[in-house]
Amino acid sequence: MIFEKIWGYIKKFFSNRKRNIVLIIVLCLLVIDLVLGLISRVIISGLPDQLGASRWEYDGKVAQVSLFFTEDREITPSEIRKLEYTMELELQKAGLMPEEEEDVHSDGKEIVDTIDIGHENTPKEEEASVISDLYNSCYSAQGLSTLRFENKKAENVDTIGVDGDFFFFHPMELVAGSYFMPDDVMKDKIVIDEQLAWELFGSNDIIGQCVTIGGINHYVSGVVKRQEGKLKDAAGLSKCIVYMSYDSLSRYGEILSGKTSSVDLSEDGSKANIGGINCYEVVMPSPVDGIAAQIIRTSSGFDDQYITVVDNSDRFSFFKLWEVSRSFGKRSMWDKPIFYPYWENLARGYEDILALLNLVRTVCIVVISVILAVLVVLAYRNKKWTVRGIVNYLADKKYDFESDRQKKLLEKQNDTK
Repeated sequence: MIFEKIWGYIKKFFSNRKRNIVLIIVLCLLVIDLVLGLISRVIISGLPDQLGASRWEYDGKVAQVSLFFTEDREITPSEIRKLEYTMELELQKAGLMPEEEEDVHSDGKEIVDTIDIGHENTPKEEEASVISDLYNSCYSAQGLSTLRFENKKAENVDTIGVDGDFFFFHPMELVAGSYFMPDDVMKDKIVIDEQLAWELFGSNDIIGQCVTIGGINHYVSGVVKRQEGKLKDAAGLSKCIVYMSYDSLSRYGEILSGKTSSVDLSEDGSKANIGGINCYEVVMPSPVDGIAAQIIRTSSGFDDQYITVVDNSDRFSFFKLWEVSRSFGKRSMWDKPIFYPYWENLARGYEDILALLNLVRTVCIVVISVILAVLVVLAYRNKKWTVRGIVNYLADKKYDFESDRQKKLLEKQNDTK
């Protein structure tokens, strides 16, 4: 009986054709919002270069921040050490680094390996404390290098010169071998993509093979899978790529990403081009939204006209994507001479796509909200009830419930007698 009653109410509710059309529109908009939300999450999960904060083991809220320098700045490893020294002081001021650790010196965070090219450590840099479990960082420069193996040669290969824990921030899929580590004593290991492996060796199984770069032996540590797709090709992954230490790139390659200067390394006339670092990345504590990016901006020592700071952990949030939508047109204007690496180009490309999806989702939610608001207003205007009537109805129901309850209690007492 009760089910027939419910079914009757349902049939009556859906007998109104106009109401059905409105409900179908609302349902379609909800489905669109859910589908676009799912697509957005899939896109973001496919950008591991932007998700370093989720991989960093730290008891507390963390953020990943990227700092990009303009091409007219000569950023050297010494400048990066100064940045990190200032950053640690800022962390201490913010209460994120214990004061008793201020004078602790860690030899494990030496940015440059065998020779600190062109610079000497200052006393403040020597005193800088590095707490390995508090933050993680890397820096990189982009350029070209020529690799030789036996009678084969790969000329002007796109090259990323790195130092620090680069592959933590950029966990590429390995086809064979492993990454080289930031604490390796020798800086003669390289990682190449599978296309370059086939061009030089005719195989992916080449771990330990020796190639010469600038006449110096380097050894293949790993082979990574080639990332494919139109957007990835446009971002800078359309050609072969090799990853090596920043030291090797400055000595045996050509740096294109920033201003450099030539320095003598020894009396035999060997030289290196220092500088050209255009990207610094760090994952660090950020108990308050935006504080990590602000610390990095302050620690860089440069005005905004020479740097761009990106809070990777927050760049795909609703409000950040809304800012991207608002900057439509102006976003394509080149206001700073920055040589963005491929992973930032890729993120910026997907940022535009996600901003569009976010805009469509926002429109869907706004339309749904307006429709529901109109339905509520119409229902109120055409109401056949009053507040007093509802109160009286509820009071009657409560009275009936209490009466039935008392009646059942009396019947139960009579049965026991």
